[in-house]
Amino acid sequence: MSSGIRAIIFSLGVILLAIVFELVRRKRFREELSIAWFLVGILLLASSFADRIIDPLAKSLGIGYPPALVFVWIIFCLVLALLYFSSVISDLKGKIKELSQKIALLEFEVNSEHKGRGDRKE
Repeated sequence: MSSGIRAIIFSLGVILLAIVFELVRRKRFREELSIAWFLVGILLLASSFADRIIDPLAKSLGIGYPPALVFVWIIFCLVLALLYFSSVISDLKGKIKELSQKIALLEFEVNSEHKGRGDRKE
């Protein structure tokens, strides 16, 4: 990999880390999700030197085409991200259902009070 491409990839990693940090600082991004994005930024920084790590690792694992190892790793990380976000969506769906039920009960109580008063002016 040429030094120019290494510099571009490294710069993109620094920019991503700065953006995530700024979003967290301004409270526009949740801290629990920022950890994953900080990890992505650090991996982007490290990927500027990835060919020096991946080629020997792929050889030791018996993989003939080193970029295949990268694709397998990316697919694995994406599956983990999908699993995480599926659990978050499931949790939020349960909370929305619970809140909807609470709102319905509160509306029922408010309507019952108005009917119980007979809409009298006091």
